[in-house]
Amino acid sequence: MAAIMMFMDTSKCIGCKACQVACKQWHSLPAEPTTFTGSYTNPPDLSGSSLTFVNFQEMLSGGKLMYTMLRRQCMHCNKAACQAKCPKGIEKTSEGFVVFNDDCIPANVRMTPKEKRALGHEPTPDELRDYFLNACPYRIPRFDGTKFVKCDHCFNRFGGYYTTYRNGSPTTACELTCPPGAIVTGPKATIMATAKARLTAVKKQYRKATLWGGRGRVVYLLTESPAKYEVKAGADNYKLGNYGLVTL
Repeated sequence: MAAIMMFMDTSKCIGCKACQVACKQWHSLPAEPTTFTGSYTNPPDLSGSSLTFVNFQEMLSGGKLMYTMLRRQCMHCNKAACQAKCPKGIEKTSEGFVVFNDDCIPANVRMTPKEKRALGHEPTPDELRDYFLNACPYRIPRFDGTKFVKCDHCFNRFGGYYTTYRNGSPTTACELTCPPGAIVTGPKATIMATAKARLTAVKKQYRKATLWGGRGRVVYLLTESPAKYEVKAGADNYKLGNYGLVTL
């Protein structure tokens, strides 16, 4: 199958979190207890049982309170840093999806001889775990207590055996369930053409609109500057600017 990409249009996102629910349902992931933190973001971060979530950020625009909403998930990098750290446990499909298998565990994580010398001793399982998690520039993978997990782009829905959507083409569970059509999946050339055309249309209302992404299989349309989409994950802060600007 040809290279597949995903386009997420934040100008259409209504923050319903249907994508979160669909992801849990397709991957048979359990619910997790949460508490109100003063934000609509819930759960507050990715975890071993939450492979995606919608992050809400309050902001003022023209003197009015509004939200920026950004769905976080794996970017499926073209050159995945995680794959280099655990080649036995990570595969890349013909569509370009980066998929963790059951061998994606701390015991199979590889440190270079130079990194081991700098450490001064054989790495412990906890050190190998943290080393792997910190390799991702987006801090996406999580450890579920047994193995590393993340979004797999619903790769097993692209074999022609499962539910199809939009002109009979296979797609992800999140796209299938998205009410306003803010998530679109398809061939790379089609998705990039769609993203650029949508940017042109959206700029008429949102002057700061831009496309971000492109280092992997996911590209976003943002209506505000990337700094307005700051994502907080635990004690760390991440900005969408880290995703890299798409050159048009």
